[in-house]
Amino acid sequence: MKKNQKARIEQAEDRALESLDYILETIPTPDFVEIVGRMGGDIITYRVYDNGDMYER
Repeated sequence: MKKNQKARIEQAEDRALESLDYILETIPTPDFVEIVGRMGGDIITYRVYDNGDMYER
């Protein structure tokens, strides 16, 4: 994994953890990083874009 890619994933995970209790899975794509996690017993998937935008899927 490239250094830039690792930093991109860590930044997306930090952003998602503002809402999630913990992360179950992280899937990097060219346009966004998809993060699956748990919040209050529910499983939630977020797409975090490089510009910091985050959308629930």
